[in-house]
Amino acid sequence: MGGRGWRAVLAVALGVGGALVPATAASAAPKPKLVLAASPLVAVRTGGRSVVHEELWNLGKAPESAPVLLGVHLPPGVFVTNLPAECTPLPFGHTAFCHFPAGLRPGHADRVDIPIAVAHGLPPALLSGQAVGGTGTGSTVTKDAWGSPDKFLLAVLP
Repeated sequence: MGGRGWRAVLAVALGVGGALVPATAASAAPKPKLVLAASPLVAVRTGGRSVVHEELWNLGKAPESAPVLLGVHLPPGVFVTNLPAECTPLPFGHTAFCHFPAGLRPGHADRVDIPIAVAHGLPPALLSGQAVGGTGTGSTVTKDAWGSPDKFLLAVLP
C-alpha cells in the first residue's frame, strides 16, 4: 500500500478527526468533593444555650468511601451539651466530633446541630469558634473538606 492506503487505514482506526493520544484526566474515575458549610454567626446570651449548625456536602461525582467527621472547637467559657448520639465530646467539653458512615452520595449532605452552652457570668463579647469537616475516625480528620476549618463568630449577649 502506498502512503495514501496507510492514511485511510489509520483514519478508519481512529475515526474521522480522531487522535491517537493517551487518556486524559477527563476520562479519570469520578471522585467525591466534600465541602463544609457552617453557621457564620451564632448568638447566645450569657448562661444561655444555642446551636451550631454544620453540613458537609458531597459536590463530586462519586460517593465518599471513607467515614465522615463533622466537628466544632469552642472558645473558653463555651462548651458542648446534650450532643446527638453520633457525637462525642473531648475532655473539657470545648470540642466535639460527630461521626457518619462512609457512602455520602453526590448531591447529598451529612448534617448536625451541635448544642452549645455559655457559662454564667461570661461577659458580652464577640468570640470565634471553628467548624471542621472531612474524612477520618475518632477525633482525627485525615482529609479536610474544602472550606475546612471554617471560622464562625459567637456573639455572647448580656
